Amino acid sequence: VKRQLQRIDSNGRHLLTIINEILDITRIEAGKMPMQLTEFNLNELIPEVMAELDPVIARSKLTVTPQLSDELPLVYSDRQKVKQIVVNLLSNALKFTHEGGVDIATAVDLERRQAAIAVSDSGIGIAEEHHEKIFEDFRQVDDSPSRQYGGTGLGLAICRRLANALGGRITLVSTLGQGSTFTLTIPLETE
Repeated sequence: VKRQLQRIDSNGRHLLTIINEILDITRIEAGKMPMQLTEFNLNELIPEVMAELDPVIARSKLTVTPQLSDELPLVYSDRQKVKQIVVNLLSNALKFTHEGGVDIATAVDLERRQAAIAVSDSGIGIAEEHHEKIFEDFRQVDDSPSRQYGGTGLGLAICRRLANALGGRITLVSTLGQGSTFTLTIPLETE
């Protein structure tokens, strides 16, 4: 009975995640995603994201290394949405990395008035022909029924939409079998 209840609880949480992801997409598409713009420090966000994913990090036995920029100014953006993107990028990195580690780095380009958070892993990597595909709704590199990795295939689609809503973007550098780097770049001041 206990195992059945755990399965019901797990499936219920999974359904809730799917519903929330679809609602997020619908709100963004309709232009109804409210923005809460505040000033905050990107460097302070990284330990929070790591703390939120601590159980996943512990299970993965991977080393997650923050590499924080010293000269990072405060950014004016939606803190919760930036955090949501970084949580998603880090959880993906942990899911698709079996050995080695993950780095989370912050950086600033004062000339362009932009800040960036890059999540780099030593995981399975993504072949170049799939670089755009993985940002599509409900898409994963392996769409077969027997696929090895779970998930809805909506996480990166939502991340890209949120980044665009913040006036930023997400870029990917990856080679199959050699890991991936996803970089979120946002303006220092979101309009």
